[in-house]
Amino acid sequence: MKKRIIFGLLAVFFLGLLVRTWKLTEYPVSLSMDEVSIGYNAYSILRTGKDEHGASLPLAFKSVGDYKPPVDIYLTSVSMAIFGMNEFAVRFPVALIGALSIVVLVALVRLLGLSWTASLFSGFWLAILPWHIHFSRASFEAITALFFLLAGSVIFILWVKKRRLIYSISSAALFSLSVWTYHAERVFVPLLVISLFWIFKDQINLKNGKTKKQALFFLITTLIFAIPFLRLLFFTPAIKERALSTSIIREQSLANFLHRGDYKNLVEYIFDNDSYLIFRHWLGKYLNYYDFRLWFWKGMQFTPPEYQGVGFLYVVDLPLFLFGLYALTQSKNKKLKSLALFWFLAGPLSASLTMNEQHPLRALVWIPFFGITLASGVDFISKKLKLTKPALIYIVLALFNFVYFTDIYIKQFPRYYSEYWQYGYKQIALYACENKDNHDDIFVSESFGTKSDITGLPHLYLLFYCKYDPAEYLIDPSIDNIKIKRPYWIEDQYEYKNSLFIAAPWDFPIEDVPEQAIIKKLEFVNNEPSFIFVDTGKLVF
Repeated sequence: MKKRIIFGLLAVFFLGLLVRTWKLTEYPVSLSMDEVSIGYNAYSILRTGKDEHGASLPLAFKSVGDYKPPVDIYLTSVSMAIFGMNEFAVRFPVALIGALSIVVLVALVRLLGLSWTASLFSGFWLAILPWHIHFSRASFEAITALFFLLAGSVIFILWVKKRRLIYSISSAALFSLSVWTYHAERVFVPLLVISLFWIFKDQINLKNGKTKKQALFFLITTLIFAIPFLRLLFFTPAIKERALSTSIIREQSLANFLHRGDYKNLVEYIFDNDSYLIFRHWLGKYLNYYDFRLWFWKGMQFTPPEYQGVGFLYVVDLPLFLFGLYALTQSKNKKLKSLALFWFLAGPLSASLTMNEQHPLRALVWIPFFGITLASGVDFISKKLKLTKPALIYIVLALFNFVYFTDIYIKQFPRYYSEYWQYGYKQIALYACENKDNHDDIFVSESFGTKSDITGLPHLYLLFYCKYDPAEYLIDPSIDNIKIKRPYWIEDQYEYKNSLFIAAPWDFPIEDVPEQAIIKKLEFVNNEPSFIFVDTGKLVF
């Protein structure tokens, strides 16, 4: 039996690793702005010990508009030390951690009292889950944070069962690392830790001297990680800026209705005050996460709203999910039920407190609830109903669902959304670096896309793909003769001779540019024009 379990664990791990690393640098179609930011800062840390702004080994990395958590950047530095400065090195750490999360979920489900069959099923389910696959392939910190969260939960339960000090300290460290890795965990993890202590209070028994000592070490470890975090929170803008920039309060749909203290009468002050309006708005956002269409049909937003898409889960999961809910209500395992209920209610809490409706990334912490529920369904069907054929039927249908997801992910998703992944900036950066000696100046516009209201961070793509020396950049924050500037074509065509302008067609606009000056054109995956390269040296006046 042990050999079967080990084989099963290895099988789901390698399956998960395969689907997370296959053509890793091609899908998603381009490194996002966050990825090149992580990549170049990791490269800078590796080469100089400082980030792009000159801060030595920072605990929060200053970015455009906010600060990035540190954990993934340091992990990427290790990856670059092994694989070099390239796209694979940026994406591989999170892809690997995503695959390792599969094994940790299996362990969690098993420790909660479900069978090995159900536990290994949860691993298979996570291995092919679109929700987890996508974010594992694109260097999202939420995947790393979820891994630490799952691992912390596993080690916490092991501590409850075995009462070893190392488990107490390790659990606290893992939970703390989760908080340091992604923003959503800053709300969720403290609630989870409190719930775990409550759910397992009888087994923990803090009246016992040995357990009390180990719980104290749990607290001390947490404080060691928390003190620098609290310093960032209260004495720097690192934490507050992110919270303010994504807060639900900033949503225009809410801001338009707030009185901001200007009440017309007492009735309005009591029954329609700002606190009530904010609570009502938040409650609506929170309840929207319990929409089955989000879970099973449209949650991942790989296609436009008018087309059929992919949900957080597969459609084939729906019957098993309902069985799992029923099994949990009937279960005599109170700890399993309590933890599942907590995760069910708290999973979307962090996401609901921020801007944007039904945000799949910020709700990623919800995944364990679905894994536990589906595993409970498997246990119910195999033990109570004693059925085996449904398992085979599920696997076949799940593979059909997976093929459908794969087709959407590698064909439709790039076609409809390549511009939102800053597709084209890689090609621009490589061309600019190779041809910088052929022009007096090269100007790259920060605006892109089929609409004029989208801006990017082209300087990060230039730094990353040109592999610009971080030590030189810290001394002189410029990139040779390559500059970031939107074209003002009426004047620029006369002012800058023998220069190259790279911008979206509407940024010039293109009808004002002589055809002989356009030396190169780029397109998005849907064949819409993305960038044109205009050489002022070819203009004839």
